[in-house]
Amino acid sequence: MSSDDAYMSFLDKANADLNNGRAQQFQASSTVRTETVDMGVQVPAPLTSVDAFYVSETDEPFEPVTLKWEGASRGLWPDAVRAAAIQASGGGEPGRDESVVEVKVYRVEVGTSRVDYYILALEVEKGLLVGLRAKAVES
Repeated sequence: MSSDDAYMSFLDKANADLNNGRAQQFQASSTVRTETVDMGVQVPAPLTSVDAFYVSETDEPFEPVTLKWEGASRGLWPDAVRAAAIQASGGGEPGRDESVVEVKVYRVEVGTSRVDYYILALEVEKGLLVGLRAKAVES
């Protein structure tokens, strides 16, 4: 084989679709992967503009979560780990009422030191769980 052929082979490998390698990594990995958005479901606009990070050994951004949940239309939650009610204020706008949004916080272990935190609310009309997810490393 000439050096030109070897160089072309090198370039072909370097320019190969990177997604092929990623797909192989996911298949071979035993790591748990969690979904955050179901197919065919639109993420509520306020969740797409959240610019906040969960601080742990890795500072990870909060990601939108929109999942179909059969119980949501009946006001039922998945088994809760911890629940909290958050007071949503009107932002100081006169004449705007304050409302309470019920959320639940879920801690899901995805490895020996990796954890996903979910802050979720029910969207009863659409049968969805909506909220945010942050990844954390806890050792």
